[in-house]
Amino acid sequence: MPVKKNTSPDVIASLRSVVPGIFDAAQRSGTGHRKHAVALYNLQLQCHDADSEGLTGEDAFNKEFIRNLNKILGIKKREPSAEKVVKLVATFVQVSYEKDVQTLAQSKVKAGADADDVFEDDEELDVDTASSRFVELLIKYLLQGFQAKEKLTRLRCCQIVAMSVTSLGEIDEELYFDLVKRLSERIRDKEAGIRVHAAIALSKLQSGEDSDVGEVTEALLGLMQNDPSAEVRRAVLLNIAKSPGTLPYVLERARDVDATNRKCLFLKVMPPIDYRLLSIEDRERLLAAGVNDRDANVKRACVRMIGESWLTFANQNLLELTSSLDVVDSPAAARVMQALFAAYPEIPENLQFDAELWEALTPEMAFIIRSTLEFFSERKDADNVDKHLPEAMRLARLLETFGAKLEGEQDDELRPDLEFVIHQLLLVAKMSDFPDELGRREMLTLMRKMVLVPEIPENNIEAIADIIRKLSINEQDFIRIMVEVVSDVRELAPTVTKASPDDVRLEALLVGIKSLIIIKYILQRCFDPLSEGSSMYGLLTECVVPAVQSSETVLQEYGIECLALCCLLDKSLAVDNIILFAQAVKQGSGELHAKGLAALLDIAFMYGIADLAPSLGEPSDFVSLLYAELESEDERIQATAGEGIAKLLYAHRIPDPSDVLEELLVLYYHPDTSGNDALRQCLTYFFPAFSYMAHDNQAVMQQVAVRAVCRLAGVLKQQNSDAQSGATHGQAAQQIVTWSDPRILDAIAAMSSSSSVRSSVRMGTYSQIAVDALKRIFSESPPTRKVLVQMLNKLALDENTPHTQLQQMFVLVRTLAQQGLFSDMISRNALAKFEALLLKLLEVESVDDVNLESWLEEPEMVPIFEFISSLDEDDDATSSASDDNEDAEHSQSPSESDQETPEWSSRNVLTGLNVSSAIPIATKTRTRSPLKRGREQHIEELNREIDELLDTDDEDDDPESYLSAED
Repeated sequence: MPVKKNTSPDVIASLRSVVPGIFDAAQRSGTGHRKHAVALYNLQLQCHDADSEGLTGEDAFNKEFIRNLNKILGIKKREPSAEKVVKLVATFVQVSYEKDVQTLAQSKVKAGADADDVFEDDEELDVDTASSRFVELLIKYLLQGFQAKEKLTRLRCCQIVAMSVTSLGEIDEELYFDLVKRLSERIRDKEAGIRVHAAIALSKLQSGEDSDVGEVTEALLGLMQNDPSAEVRRAVLLNIAKSPGTLPYVLERARDVDATNRKCLFLKVMPPIDYRLLSIEDRERLLAAGVNDRDANVKRACVRMIGESWLTFANQNLLELTSSLDVVDSPAAARVMQALFAAYPEIPENLQFDAELWEALTPEMAFIIRSTLEFFSERKDADNVDKHLPEAMRLARLLETFGAKLEGEQDDELRPDLEFVIHQLLLVAKMSDFPDELGRREMLTLMRKMVLVPEIPENNIEAIADIIRKLSINEQDFIRIMVEVVSDVRELAPTVTKASPDDVRLEALLVGIKSLIIIKYILQRCFDPLSEGSSMYGLLTECVVPAVQSSETVLQEYGIECLALCCLLDKSLAVDNIILFAQAVKQGSGELHAKGLAALLDIAFMYGIADLAPSLGEPSDFVSLLYAELESEDERIQATAGEGIAKLLYAHRIPDPSDVLEELLVLYYHPDTSGNDALRQCLTYFFPAFSYMAHDNQAVMQQVAVRAVCRLAGVLKQQNSDAQSGATHGQAAQQIVTWSDPRILDAIAAMSSSSSVRSSVRMGTYSQIAVDALKRIFSESPPTRKVLVQMLNKLALDENTPHTQLQQMFVLVRTLAQQGLFSDMISRNALAKFEALLLKLLEVESVDDVNLESWLEEPEMVPIFEFISSLDEDDDATSSASDDNEDAEHSQSPSESDQETPEWSSRNVLTGLNVSSAIPIATKTRTRSPLKRGREQHIEELNREIDELLDTDDEDDDPESYLSAED
């Protein structure tokens, strides 16, 4: 809105119409805010020297501006009109600062100064103007709103300050420290939105600190690390100053629990930063976190950062970028390169490898060649593979050349690089089809020679085994060749004639280890069953068995591993040696314990516990052995046991899976396993996969749901409710109920078939959870009762729930209501809510409309009434000591006491169930329950009827027959 220049008092008089008009125009459109801000600035200048009723024009403008601003301070978040006004205020502050700078520059030019030297003296910028005074007044006014009780007011004040602080220019030192203090208080506000804007504003004030990590920066770093809100952590991540002191904390966000934050790190935070400023270790951790992320968007963001930012810093030179990574020892380099090639296939397609390059391979170049060929091989691009892959004869000569260099290299620092190059060439050789017979023979001869090298790395032995398997005609031919290799290794062991016994023992130990390593790779590549006449049985008796019986721990470890692989190929061998693996688990330590446990689990997975257990006793003994490993203090052993048991459950290898599944559920939520990421990650995948694989699996989950929740209620009662510290009772119950929901299983099944009908039988097993939970409430402690009653409303009961189970639930709910077991309002409300759901599903309007008389005749209801009757008998036993006086007053006559009370009477239970009674608000104050007193009253009525009948009938009539008839 244009404003004409006028210095008369009429300008002040028109403020109440002009300023609201500008605010109103700003709310109508998302554009044009700068035009409105310029209009406000011009109006401010016109009011600067005008007077009206003792007020200066400047004060009048300020008061009118704040009066209009107050109207949006209490408006809810994300309201479009309020957001546009906030943007107008921030733009006005920015325009005011820019105009002041322009005015200062013009005055300097008029004074004869060079325009380029205007800003050389920072003190010259600190000029007192109407705009600077207004900004200072505005900030001080908004700081008062930081302490407001209304969260919306605090939010708007923080939001305006956050958007305006970048345009403040020079401010008073006292105001700066006051602003830092108030913002530091707001970053601890209970509202996440307020903390977001406070963090953004505080991050703009870091430039006033003397060091890289000052007080403000430390507060922001703590917020980025510990704030429970992902939005707050993201705000700090995007706005905190990037310096050597803050970069390590910024890189930690690659492991943030929120996928959006991890994505922002790779897309927005890291691309402007030169990767060469990071250490090699930081680069490795960052890339490993990115390419291994479970979220596909985060993985793509990481690859995009490499392809568009890091390659740009490396001048589009892939070799230079690879040199910045530690490819020799990096576990993530291969995945990084494959992900980069998959996202940018033009990179490997444009690579050329000439003959000179092959002759002078470096670790980085060999790594790029191997990665390129693997990329084409996985895409089944035979043309590009043949284009870059050398012939078998040439590969053999290259391997011989670098092998000779390695043998003659005396520098221990260069040997790892040569070993890495040889390993890359072996991996390249694995991709060859060896079409010519001459090349095949040359390569086979070379492989057999290379295995005999004394100090050959283990990963090279594995690659050689793969190449020989590819060169072999079939599996038997492969076994024959490798058995000969093992024999050569044992025969060509160096003989030490003039050496100490320790040296002889060491040489024998090294030969034995190398032989067992080769045998391990042989067995891993065999699939045919072992036969007693095969050459592998000879290696078993000559190498493996002596190693298992050896006193050397390292030989025992390799021997156990090889024996386990043999057992996977021969069931009878597994049955005979299962006791050996169990002993390794019970008595072994360290690596021997871990390999024995892995062997035990693998063999059980292959053949099932039922077939192996007789060697150890009962199947329960086998499972108990595995249970003991779940309680191990070693997290690796615990994770191995948990993963193995989960696989056995998934493959239906455990005869009675319910107890085992319950143990895994408790282990998953137990606070002691919160630091075992491997175990938690495995079970996080296992539970939904197991439950949604088949209806039988989900039935097991439903069977153990209530038992597991009750146990977890006791385990987690001391657990902090903070989401960062672990799952709470309610979260655990919610997840277990979700895994038990047949609707999810049916929805998954419907994706792969046209059938989407939900079976009422499956809903019956699901709703049985509610019946079991209601029964457990009577006998559990108050904290567990609270968890169970809240779990009831998490069950998705609907019209497919069997009517009989709805009746059972209703009877149990009414009994709970009358006994008043819940003292807290939350539990009582939860029970009332569940009762309302039952009434809706039973299609009755109120409890008065329920006809319990008709339910007594239904056989399915008998167990429920028996259960309630047993509760009354328990009350009689527990309250006998406290009811002595009351029992004396209501003592029965001898004739009445001689009458036997029926063990269970449906009418007695019905008399005690007053369905029209409301849920008691107070706790139970009577010792005897209403069911008990109703039963006593009914017995008295029956006794009176019996007395009357005895007066008229024959003396031979049996009173108990009438009781039976009544029952």
